[in-house]
Parts: sequence; structure tokens; C-alpha cells
Amino acid sequence: MAAIGSASPMAIPNAENTVVARGSTDKSTAPGTFHTQVSKPTPNAVTHLYVCIDKGFSDRCRNLESGTNGCYDLGNGFNNAISSLGPDTETTCTIYDNGGCSGASVGGIVSPGINDLTDYGFNDRASSYRCL
Repeated sequence: MAAIGSASPMAIPNAENTVVARGSTDKSTAPGTFHTQVSKPTPNAVTHLYVCIDKGFSDRCRNLESGTNGCYDLGNGFNNAISSLGPDTETTCTIYDNGGCSGASVGGIVSPGINDLTDYGFNDRASSYRCL
């Protein structure tokens, strides 16, 4: 089963996990960056974490492509703004209160995900994540 949603049809993630316009070669971390990898262990596979700023997987959402076992800081309007999220099947994720995958956390997140992070006391708190 695929991820819960997909990225904007007008943008694609490049190798640095930066969203760039189709056909663009710009690899800056300017306004299209939704997350930044902060640790670089050898990833085992590529997976996705679908994040939304409102509960019920609504309002502004992004499907973040990530290497498994890497730590990613959220950015571009998603830091401390996520209310619902879900990973690909066969993926387990943990979200963290602070950057660098530190601080309080909610772990064991599996597909289909969490419809409302308020139920976990973590609404609008996630700053980073790791998926395995």
C-alpha cells in the first residue's frame, strides 16, 4: 500500500530532500524545504511520512521522502505545526519535540497513522522525526 497522500504534482523532492519545481536543478535549501536531514547513517531504504497541519489529514499536507533510520528536522511551516501524520506501510516512525530527534517523543507510529495528535498531547509540537 502506498503512502496516505502524495506531494504536490508541481514539485518533486530531490536527493537532498528539498522540493524543487519540475525541471529545476536548484538544490538550495530556500523556500521549498519541508525537512532537512540532520543525521546521516547509512539508510536502509526509502520511505515516506505524510504530514498535515490539521487533524484528519486535512489542510496543508506533504508526503516527506526519507531514508530509514535518518533523523530529519521539520521546516517550512511544518515545524511545531503538525496535527496528523502517517507513514508508509511496514514503516514505524517516531516524532520528537526538539530538532535533532531529541526531547519528548511519540513513537510506534504505523500506517494508517495518527488522525489527531491532540490525543497524544503532541499537537503542533513535532520538530523532527525518524522512521525505521
